[in-house]
Amino acid sequence: MKKLILIFSFLTCIAVITFSCRKDKKTEEVSKITWTMYTTADGLVNNDAQAIAIDSVGHIWVGTDVGASEFDGVNWKSYAGIGQRVLAIAIDKQGNKWFGTDSGGVMKLEGNTMSFFKNDANSTNSIVSNHVSSIAIDNQGNKWFGTASGVAKFDDVNWVTYNVQDGLASNNVYSISIDKQGIKWFGTGGGVSKFDGTKWTNYSYKSDKTKGIVGNFVMGISIDNQGRKWFATWNGISEFNGTQWIAHDTETQWLVAGSPVLSTASDSKGNKWFGSNGWGISAYDGLTWTTYTTANGSKIDPVSAIAIDAKGNKWFATRSGLLKLNDGN
Repeated sequence: MKKLILIFSFLTCIAVITFSCRKDKKTEEVSKITWTMYTTADGLVNNDAQAIAIDSVGHIWVGTDVGASEFDGVNWKSYAGIGQRVLAIAIDKQGNKWFGTDSGGVMKLEGNTMSFFKNDANSTNSIVSNHVSSIAIDNQGNKWFGTASGVAKFDDVNWVTYNVQDGLASNNVYSISIDKQGIKWFGTGGGVSKFDGTKWTNYSYKSDKTKGIVGNFVMGISIDNQGRKWFATWNGISEFNGTQWIAHDTETQWLVAGSPVLSTASDSKGNKWFGSNGWGISAYDGLTWTTYTTANGSKIDPVSAIAIDAKGNKWFATRSGLLKLNDGN
């Protein structure tokens, strides 16, 4: 009998030790999630962040309501002299920064020199609109700008405009992404336009939601490591594998509520990230959805842009500052 009691006690001890280890591991995993908010108190030029880009040395560039800021991980440098609301940022292979503004056209920062590109009604070789909400740069170095009057392509010498007459779904272009094949994807006010350099293909919302994209106002586009395209729209999220559309509009509380999706990005592990209009941030790993509604106890404001650095840190442009997530990935 004593032997049985000793065996039972020994097994109980093992069970307690095993449970304790599992509990500690779970606690450790939770502790890996760290939120950091950067505001004007830290050096950001303005708290209303609109755009993010990360350069080759890991500096974070943030477009705000009154200019742009550069963050090297320790120090901030501001470019309030831009004097415009910065809606988009892209960085070319030479390290030049390109800023799309609300009403001032495009600005290029080359070293310490700023160049300006604005619409000239008296010229046939200028950007088509001064409202620039998205930028992408292809492998040939061509710059593609989404404007309020169509798409503008710039090869550093000549400007070419594409609009609805050429095949674009809508002249209001909110987002741009370029896939590995060099195909351009434009998120517009009339759905998605795909351009292979010659042919335009449009995908527009259908009211029965049985086919095609779930919404016509496409605010963000990301492409995952398997080549699938993800579209952030006012009506939810659409996934496109090249032939089939999959709607994601009921997976989270905020999607059910009909909150517009403002931004999206895909990380190196294939996780998809989505910014809502004030309902938080959601991540999807292909099986499970995880939503963060607060950061350090504060409500997460609308997320206009998302970027992911080389270390896997997620950066979110919010209305209350630049938010960083270190989730151990």
